[in-house]
Amino acid sequence: MNDIFCVERPFSEWEIHGFANRKAHLYSKLTSTHRYSKENISEFDVGDVLVADAQSSGRGRHERTWLSPEEKNLYFNILFSLEGFLPLQYPQLMQITAISLAQFFRAIGVNASVKWPNDILCEKKKFCGMISEILVKDGKKILTIGIGIDVNATAEDLEEIERPVTSLRLILGKALNREILLQKILQKLEESIEITRVQGIAPWIAEWRKMDQFIGHSARIVEGKEVVEGTILDINEDGSLLFRKNDGSIVSRYTGDLEI
Repeated sequence: MNDIFCVERPFSEWEIHGFANRKAHLYSKLTSTHRYSKENISEFDVGDVLVADAQSSGRGRHERTWLSPEEKNLYFNILFSLEGFLPLQYPQLMQITAISLAQFFRAIGVNASVKWPNDILCEKKKFCGMISEILVKDGKKILTIGIGIDVNATAEDLEEIERPVTSLRLILGKALNREILLQKILQKLEESIEITRVQGIAPWIAEWRKMDQFIGHSARIVEGKEVVEGTILDINEDGSLLFRKNDGSIVSRYTGDLEI
């Protein structure tokens, strides 16, 4: 995969294809690719990918700001078809996306792990996050997943972020070609979704356990005003988090923000 380190051409010249070889929609700047996909769903279809070189109002989970300068990182949304999936599998697709991305990053030399439910970290520093939402077009449900990857951000770029963060450039020691990186990521994700249609989430949970760095750690689960403290026990077969609260009770959590 040495081609991901070659010199990058201008964003305006990128040639990216989404699922089923659909040509990606490229934008020099958006408020956010996620918001744009929601507000303009009538213009798009399943398999489409929206990519912005910069975002003026990038957001992650819980409306946290995602810094999105131009010519640095990757900001994109993928529109997944939910046809053939049960409603209980919808959240799993987000987790499978995260696990698949972590596999890809490991293949290029990054010691990536997934912090439940879908943050991707290296040495407990976040460099990739995502957000999802179910949209409806012509009576059909579509899952839009927004993904932000800190690719070529420098230490100076990340100074104002209070949480532990890093970038692929800082991890690998050299700049990456974002265009080639994104195309390889999209190919990986398309393959992963097709595997899931046949095999379900089971193989992904096994993979998650192999790379997990947090089982056995003390943690807090924050959801709205609710805060639950305890210990991470495992990832259940359905992708939920098995958690022992400080009072000794054991619960399975399907949503929330995990703080280590």
